[in-house]
Amino acid sequence: MTGTPNSDPLKVLILNASLKHAPDPSNTEEVANLILGHMREHAVIDAETVRLADRTIPVGLKHRESDDDEWPDIGEQIKGADVVIFATPIWWGHRSSLMQRVIERMDAFDEDAHAGRSALLNKVAGIVITGSEDGAQAAMAGMMEVLSFMNFLLPPQCCTYWVGEVGLDPKTDAARRRANPAVDAMARATARNLVQAARMVRASPFSET
Repeated sequence: MTGTPNSDPLKVLILNASLKHAPDPSNTEEVANLILGHMREHAVIDAETVRLADRTIPVGLKHRESDDDEWPDIGEQIKGADVVIFATPIWWGHRSSLMQRVIERMDAFDEDAHAGRSALLNKVAGIVITGSEDGAQAAMAGMMEVLSFMNFLLPPQCCTYWVGEVGLDPKTDAARRRANPAVDAMARATARNLVQAARMVRASPFSET
């Protein structure tokens, strides 16, 4: 495809750290897809979703940890993306174990950056948080600190979240979230800012020198 850098499709990767396996519905993925839909109002989007629960991602800090390690392929998808949306539920007050695993495996990118080869510079990051109780702000804060240090660009209002009320049936969360206009408003702002930031770094990327 030909065109100017900002007319070419933006490549968006969603890393869904739900602990549910496909085809079980994922509230986290639904919110991520809400952002994706609004991004398509502003740009042509080429999107992929990785459901981490269905991938083999061993414990470790290297780019490849075993013969059946699927992280190298995911790492290539990250390197090829303009925007990466890190989407996680809250479990017992924290990001899911799968999102923590992603952060730990991205350490290899951070080590490369110390040698002057940052593969994550000029990647724009967004965050999605879902859950049945409180903890969204704390989970976002921890993730934003990590992503910033790993060279991701975090634009304003790059996060969209929903947490249900304590004591209610989690099965009712999705219906209550869909009826909450604040969630869609956050998703619209996140989508707009992710697209604008991605276009900005395409036109004028950050330099390592």
